[in-house]
Amino acid sequence: MQMNEALHANEVLFENGPPVGLQRRLGLVRGSQLNVGRRAMIVGAVGWAPLLVLAGIQNVTMHTGGITPLLWDAGMHARYLIAAPLLVLAEALCAPRLNAIVRHFADAGLVTNRDRGTYDAAVASTRAQLNSRAAEIIAIALAYLLMSAAVFSLPFDQIPIWHKTGGSAPAFSPAGWWHVLVSLPLLLTLLLGWTWRLALWAHLLWRIARLDLRLLASHPDGAAGLAVLGYSLRAFSLLAMALAAIVAGRSANIVFVDGALPRDHTIFSAGLLVVVGALFAAPLFFFTPMLMRALQRGSFEYGALATQVGAAFEEKWLGRDRPVDKSALEKPDFSATTDLYAIVANVYALRLVPIDLKSIAMLGIALLLPFVPVVFLALPMAEILAGLKGLLF
Repeated sequence: MQMNEALHANEVLFENGPPVGLQRRLGLVRGSQLNVGRRAMIVGAVGWAPLLVLAGIQNVTMHTGGITPLLWDAGMHARYLIAAPLLVLAEALCAPRLNAIVRHFADAGLVTNRDRGTYDAAVASTRAQLNSRAAEIIAIALAYLLMSAAVFSLPFDQIPIWHKTGGSAPAFSPAGWWHVLVSLPLLLTLLLGWTWRLALWAHLLWRIARLDLRLLASHPDGAAGLAVLGYSLRAFSLLAMALAAIVAGRSANIVFVDGALPRDHTIFSAGLLVVVGALFAAPLFFFTPMLMRALQRGSFEYGALATQVGAAFEEKWLGRDRPVDKSALEKPDFSATTDLYAIVANVYALRLVPIDLKSIAMLGIALLLPFVPVVFLALPMAEILAGLKGLLF
């Protein structure tokens, strides 16, 4: 039994998911070796480099001038040179941490023996769905459907110049065809793979939240023993940075063309980042009802105990006519009462959502970091220097 549990704990879980199965069959992933560094480089090379090569060849042979707009297309560089590799690298950062959080429920004794079978079944079901070949096929097919809807629904005059041959008849250039048939579907497949992981992560937490977990209202983590769930926000930081890079790349393009960011686009981008952060945090709210019950139960039980101990303490040491005993501070009553009150304070400070400020800050930094270059592009250097001078003088 112990050997089976150890094997279960060491099995991969969220490292799988579309398109990892395809990459295993291609030999890019071997066993537990994810080779994320090599795969990230391959993804960047396949999605980004051919676009430059094909546009350069077309520029030399057909004199269409498409290479210059491509070089200045910050959105393209952000998508395929930054975001796509980050989506692969996130497998090494995010997935193991999510696995550790899931195992923590069993390792820390939060799952009772009565519910252990239900918990194991939920984990096994999640693993099977992550390994599903049907899910991978659907993700790839859906990526091409989304590509078709996004590309072929646009009027041809709104398609980037480097997509076109430059002839009188509307036609895609070799770089354009590579983009719509390889680069964009590859990025969308990676995004859909993470969407599938996030959906299964949320579903698994929902199933665990329905169990009768063994929570401790006085736990020093301030979340009855569930504070480790908040670390999932830190785990998603690289994924959040990849999504923010896509939005920031589009913003940089607008700055290059218009010289500034329109108010509507700024509001849209900010709202989108808030939604992304909310999606990462939303599954943790599944545990709010049980934390509310733990707080209510703990407040009554620990509150009553604190009242009884406090009353006994005051009766013994704080009588009005009782002379002060100089040896009072040496008695264990004071330290014992102080320790009890510290425990009770933990109960009353219990958070109803297992999220800590540090995890929120790390996720926020990951979402905002890609926009730092956009800020410098949107604000002229003269204005930045003038603002800095204003802070000093």
